[in-house]
Amino acid sequence: MIQHSSNQNNDNATAIIIPSLNPDEKLKDLVNAIRMEISESIPIILVDDGSNPESKAIFSALSTYSNTYLLTHHINKGKGQALRTAFDFILKNMSDYVGVITVDGDGQHSTSDIKKCMTAFKTDKRSIVLGSRHFDKEKVPLRSRFGNILTRKIIKGMNGLDLTDTQTGLRVIPTYTLKKLLALPGDRYEYELNMLLFFKEQEIPINEVPIKTIYLNENESSHFNPLIDSIKIYSIFLKYSFSSVISFLLDISLFALFVYLLERLTPFYYIIIATVCARLLSGCFNYLSNKHLVFNSKHSSKAFIRYVTLFLIQMIASAFLVESIVDIFLFDAEWVVKMLVDLFIFCAGYYVQKNWVFKDKLPKVVK
Repeated sequence: MIQHSSNQNNDNATAIIIPSLNPDEKLKDLVNAIRMEISESIPIILVDDGSNPESKAIFSALSTYSNTYLLTHHINKGKGQALRTAFDFILKNMSDYVGVITVDGDGQHSTSDIKKCMTAFKTDKRSIVLGSRHFDKEKVPLRSRFGNILTRKIIKGMNGLDLTDTQTGLRVIPTYTLKKLLALPGDRYEYELNMLLFFKEQEIPINEVPIKTIYLNENESSHFNPLIDSIKIYSIFLKYSFSSVISFLLDISLFALFVYLLERLTPFYYIIIATVCARLLSGCFNYLSNKHLVFNSKHSSKAFIRYVTLFLIQMIASAFLVESIVDIFLFDAEWVVKMLVDLFIFCAGYYVQKNWVFKDKLPKVVK
């Protein structure tokens, strides 16, 4: 068990976590600034996430500092796993501390901003504090500005979480949440987004504190891969989209087939009958793919009942909207009208399925 410094009051005690991959002198500058401008007694947990041999000297030098602890991954495991390694260390050695502060080691977070977030946390130790940047400035690199704004809009639209900065690495997190955070999925940058969604689900308050937007050399030191990490961040929505596209094409094909067969048998309500038949068959495929491949839901009975409820509502809405539009405007291409109507239903359906149908409720963390 680590002995706490006598200067630390555990009612306010926090530790700083700095995950790092292939750091340069900026990491040493950051640690020295924290010790000089914040406190020499505050614990600093460094995580070497499989860095190259050239960086080992920096970690080795920093590990000799008092109240500085070095955790090492022998291979690169990603920022998400680096954070989990640090969280586990905190729970085993500093569980009586009230919070942890995650800081990026590439010079993007100043000590003045770290202190601002620490001060905000002291006013409510049950809340999450985010050091939030603004991305409407021309000096922000295009890939960072575009990525953050896009993520912010998608998370707001799909999850109802309205934040200024969804990808900030400067966060103050209460220790009582760490055990649950260890179980969250994601090994790279998507883990930080999953943390935010977890906080919202657990109804843990999130407090945003404005900080400086600092990018050095066009953010060339960032290990964020725009293609790979974006796919991981949006993976659920991408898988949902793929499943829905396949289901949609199946639905449209069956609908066109049933319309072709039924309009020769009955001139009345053939569109509604064709919609119901096509939707029943495509719905079976969509339920199974969403349950097992997209949302990985474990509650079969509840998810099935909820899905059937949503399915019936969507089917009825689609059938009557298409029927009404075709009758009113006298369109001959019923399948075109159906595509437009179902596009709207698709967007609404994602939000409902993710936040209600296939949502596996986690037990509340004890505050």
